[in-house]
Amino acid sequence: MPKFSIEIIPKQIERLKYLPKDVCSEIYVAYIPGEKFENIVEASKSLIKDGFKVIPHCPARTIPSKKDLDAYLSQLSSIGVKKILTLAGSGKNHFESTENPNNIFENTLEMLETGYFEKYQFEQINITGHPEGNPMDPESDKNLQLKCKWLEEHNFNSSIVTQWTTDLESTNKWILDTKEMIKNNFDNKITITIGIAGPAKLTTLINYAKLCGVNATSLIIKNKKIGLSKLIEHNPSEVINNLHNYDNIHFFPFGGIKELSKWINNN
Repeated sequence: MPKFSIEIIPKQIERLKYLPKDVCSEIYVAYIPGEKFENIVEASKSLIKDGFKVIPHCPARTIPSKKDLDAYLSQLSSIGVKKILTLAGSGKNHFESTENPNNIFENTLEMLETGYFEKYQFEQINITGHPEGNPMDPESDKNLQLKCKWLEEHNFNSSIVTQWTTDLESTNKWILDTKEMIKNNFDNKITITIGIAGPAKLTTLINYAKLCGVNATSLIIKNKKIGLSKLIEHNPSEVINNLHNYDNIHFFPFGGIKELSKWINNN
């Protein structure tokens, strides 16, 4: 059975009381634009104290400087964080610095090449994947391979954690193509963790799709066919049962952690 992980923001920590610890193996702590990295560190520290395995986000375009990256990773390492998720982050919220613009990271690879990740000896650095493409990176698959190469050269374990998906055909093809790429170049040392939206109203998912750069076409078509969209909920089983060859599942609880917990207990 695949392992489950879940993504939260710091203010959702209290709601994890609804989540069965024996089912969700890891908690990803999202570092969104406008958040202070100290809040991510405190949230991670609290989760570790409560017995969760924590994977904080490390978004290149949100972290304003090398100095901040060094301080952030140092503090995460000091509280016992072993795994990190690196990502480019939102360009719409790209930090604008007039004091030292040369310290701004444009992408994940540029951030990885600072040397700080080796300095703090994390056990695993996960990276992001985009089965439906990335509107901010037309060469996302090519850049994914470059990141995999960097991870291999620096002896890091890794899992490719994907954006949540709505296009099952494209995602299944992407999984097969990526597995083949990993097999041919990286000795199957990198796993694939597929992103799934938790139970939520279809209208909620459509709104999140716009924010996340996910193709919402299939959701909109389904919404129009059903009609009473506010009463209809997305069922993760419809996606999970039609995806193949992935290693683990990562939930985005757009409809709430309590609702996701109910769904997990019922399935």
